[in-house]
Formats: sequence, structure tokens, C-alpha cells
Amino acid sequence: MIALCGFGWSGCATQAVVRFSPAAVAAMSPAAEVVQPFEAIRLGKQYVAAHPGTDFLVGSGDSMLPLYKDHTVVVTQRVAMSDLRPGMTAVFIGEAGRPVAHVLVKKTFDGWIAMGVGNAECDWTPVTQANLLGVVVKAFEPTKSPMVALLDEAPLRSSVASMP
Repeated sequence: MIALCGFGWSGCATQAVVRFSPAAVAAMSPAAEVVQPFEAIRLGKQYVAAHPGTDFLVGSGDSMLPLYKDHTVVVTQRVAMSDLRPGMTAVFIGEAGRPVAHVLVKKTFDGWIAMGVGNAECDWTPVTQANLLGVVVKAFEPTKSPMVALLDEAPLRSSVASMP
């Protein structure tokens, strides 16, 4: 499992803002299945076990709203660069060296331009063969943060200790 810390990362002040159709994103990036907080990771692991060539990550941030909320578990499938299409959500290693999940909007000579659904500007780092981890093929959105769910359960469990 890789923690996806870069959902909110974006930039590219020198790149013209690229717009993409919400319909294209909806057609090429799967909607998240809403599940109980601890089910999201279990279902991600289960999917990966049954589908070779996949991996799962836990998203962080709001750059993909309204498509994917914070803490959404996304399952990625490795694909060839030639199979990428506008509207797909690709996971790639961004400039900060962390995974980023953003929508592909335009193919260029240097790679694909990507941006968060909720961002006003595209990413600095193009998506290339060298940094592409895969495309999102499945997503599980917890009904609330797993951390909040754990805290809600704390009074009911002896495994969570109070540290006054």
C-alpha cells in the first residue's frame, strides 16, 4: 500500500489553463463507491488480490472534488502510455516525489498535462512513462475519515488508550 499524499498538489503558472468536460471525466474515471470507513481499505486490498497488475492508494486532499473526497481509496491499474485518454485519472509521481492522482487533460510532446478536477491550474509535472504508476479503475469512498471513525469508537474499545 502507498499512501497517496499528493491529491492536492498542483501548479503550472506558465501553462495555460486547460478545461475538460465533466462528462469526459465521468466516462473515463470511475465514481467512488461509498462504503463504511474501515471497509474502504479492505475492499481495496480485496480488489488488488483478485486483479493482478493493480495497487491501491489512500487519497489525501480536495483537488479531486467532487469526484474523489479526502481519504478515498483508489485502485490503480498499470497501463501503457498509448492507452491513456483525456478524462482518465492517472496516478503519477509529482514534482515533490509523491504520488498524485489527477485527470489527464491534454497530450503534449513532453507527456500528458494533468490537473485536479477542483484545481484552477494544471500540474507542473507532465505524466510520462517514467513517472506513471497507473490509472484509477476503482474507488472506495469512506462515509467519514477512518481517523474520525477510530476516535468515535475509542470509548467502546479498550485498545485505544487515553493519554492525559
